[in-house]
Formats: sequence, C-alpha cells, structure tokens
Amino acid sequence: MKLVFSILFLCLSFTTWTQNNFIDVKDGEFTHHNRPYTFIGSNYWYGGFLSFDSLNNGYQRLCQELDFLNSHGVTNLRVLFSGEGDSSYPYRVYPSVQEKPMQYNMALLKSFDIFLHEVSKRNMKAVLVLNNNWEWSGGFGQYLEWAGYSNPILLKTPLWDWDKYSSYISQFYDCDSCQIWYRNWIKKIVTRKNTINNKRYIEDEAIMSWQLANEPRPMKKSAIDDYKRWILETSSYIKSLDSNHLVSVGVEGIIGTAMDTSLFKEIHSLPSIDYATIHLWPKTWRWYNGETLHSTTDTTLEKTKNYIQLHSQICKKIKKPLVIEEFGLHRDANLFSEFSSTINRNKYYQYVFDIGQLNSVSGYNFWGAFALRDKRLSQNFWSTGLPYGADPPQEEQGLYGVFISDTSTWKLIKNFSSEKAGF
Repeated sequence: MKLVFSILFLCLSFTTWTQNNFIDVKDGEFTHHNRPYTFIGSNYWYGGFLSFDSLNNGYQRLCQELDFLNSHGVTNLRVLFSGEGDSSYPYRVYPSVQEKPMQYNMALLKSFDIFLHEVSKRNMKAVLVLNNNWEWSGGFGQYLEWAGYSNPILLKTPLWDWDKYSSYISQFYDCDSCQIWYRNWIKKIVTRKNTINNKRYIEDEAIMSWQLANEPRPMKKSAIDDYKRWILETSSYIKSLDSNHLVSVGVEGIIGTAMDTSLFKEIHSLPSIDYATIHLWPKTWRWYNGETLHSTTDTTLEKTKNYIQLHSQICKKIKKPLVIEEFGLHRDANLFSEFSSTINRNKYYQYVFDIGQLNSVSGYNFWGAFALRDKRLSQNFWSTGLPYGADPPQEEQGLYGVFISDTSTWKLIKNFSSEKAGF
C-alpha cells in the first residue's frame, strides 16, 4: 500500500510538541518534568494499524480520533504493537506485522511510525504492547505453532478447551525458538528509527513504556518458574536496549497469577519492572451472573473495590505505581448497538475512578476507544477488510468499546480527567 508522504502537513490543528524528558518513577509515583504524573487513558489497540488501512480512510480516521480523545482529556493510549500469523484463523487481527518468523510487514511498521508521530504532536503518551497471551493477535500460540508445537487450541473452533489451551500456551516461556524470534522482534522495534520524523524510538518521548505482553499468565503451575525467568530476562533485555522508557509486565493482577499475591508481588518487585497493572472484567470473571441488573450491585462493586485495594497495598509496599489499564462493562441489556444505553457502564466507570482515587492509582485505561459497527458487519464479528474497532476480532463489535456517540460516557471521562486527575 502506498502511504501518502504529505502526512507531515496534515492534521494542522496541532503543531509538533517537544517534551523535555521521559516519564519516570520516583518514590512509588510516576513523574514528568519532576512533577507527579497521573493520567486518564484508553485502550486503543488498533492505533498503529490505522494509517495502513487506506481502504477505510485510516489516516484521516486516526487524526480525527486522536483529536477527539485529546479534547476529552485522554492523554495515554495502550496500543498493540504486535500481530503474528496469517488470515487462516478468522478471529485474528490481519494483516499482521509478522506473518512468518522474522519476516516483517514494513508498510505496517511505517504505519506505527505515523501513529507515534501524531501522538507526539498532541502531547499524548503511548504504552506499546509487544506480544499477547491470547489468540486474537497470534501471540504466544502462533510462536509455538511456528516452533512446531502441534495442535494449537483456538477459541471458537471444535478443538477449543480451556485446560488444553492453558497447557499449550504455558509452553511459550520455555520455548527456545519462540524466545529467539521474540527477542529479534523486540530488538527490531525498540531500536527502530521513525521514518516520518527520523527520531529513534529509544529517544521518542511520546512512548511512555514497553509492555512485555497483553495479560501474560503462567497458565499452569508447572510453568511458574519459567514464567518468572521470562519476565526477568525479557524486561532486562529491553532495559539493555533502552534505558529511557519504562517497562511493565501487562498482567491483570492476581487473576493472572493464579490468585497468588506473592507471585504478583515478586514479579513487580524486579528492578527491571517499573510499575504494576491490573485489569477489571467483572462479567468475564463472574463477579455477577451476567444480567445487566446485577452488573453494578453492591456485590460487584465490593469485589471491584477489594481488588483495587489489594493491589494498591502491594504496590505501596514495593514502591511501584499502580495502573488500572483495562476495565469495562457491557452496555445495558448486553446489547452491542450504539443506540443502547450505558447507564450501568457509566456507573461502573465512575466507581472505578473514585475507588482508584482513594487508593493512589496512578493511571486508568478504559476499554476502549472506539467501538465501531460497520454496515458490512456479519454476525457481529470483525473480518478482514472492515475498519478496526475497539473490540478485537474474537469479540462482538460494540461489546466493550465506547462509541463516539456515547456522550454521557465521554462527559464522565472528561470531567474526571479535568477535575480529579489534575490535567
């Protein structure tokens, strides 16, 4: 795909902005310009893919969406910088940046260059996620399949089984070929030079942090030692390449460490890990029965509060910032349409913000910007050629994503950003 070289002259509503330093951690807090830094952010997994998507006016959409987010106080974007495999599995992001081991889609990499350049122009920050525990972007399972591990277990296929999937994925941490390919990918990206502004990624202050993966779990008790070693060695490797940026694991909290608080504490106490993260998915985690009426009952909210408090206490002990980097709730009546209401979602968002404030949470990334239901959508699921949306290919479009028309939700986000987060 031919990218338009005039992009430097587009999106004229913002001029290039140069930061003076990087986000740092001091005394358990994020700092920027030697001042405490807190943020309201969004999961925007597809941001780096947009400029590549010329069929759906991706670059124009990128500019419009970044402008909208910026105007609503969203200053931090958690973005997938990953994608492995081909289009044979229909519930996977495609095209991918790495269709085969160490064969990279250079046009897509340039699309990420454009993304970071536009983020920088708006005084925003990006958390770049380098891999994925789950199948929707290829991730660990695709690396294992490349390495010759048989019978990959994929969601929405006849072979799907949670225990088998867990056993399969747990092998990633001890797979030598997987780690060689993954290290090569890390080096390729971390040491990259932006083709748009000629800035090396390690010098790009628009990047807040590198994240090892999206929701990496040991998956099996037998893999815990390999998991811990992988976190230590991978994070240390990134630090050896880039001493400017922060590094995080990307785990969901103790849900991702088999409810083991000591394991969560141990991996986040590593000197090469700068801050901790948790995710909040009350329906997926069965904190309520799935019915809308129970989504924001006292039971659900109490479990949410306890989960935030637990991790906040751990982070205070190890003097690391805590970010609630994923949280979401279905629309009312579990519908996907932009015309359905979001009363309970708004209540849950506000509750997370309020409890986070009481527990010294340093950042929030809701899921996510932006929901999109294209007219060509079939059976609610994304397919190759359609524009990307906040809800990944394995999920119904409109499941957790926030539509641009959800004015009450955006008002809530903007109010919290301006009144409580100190922007």
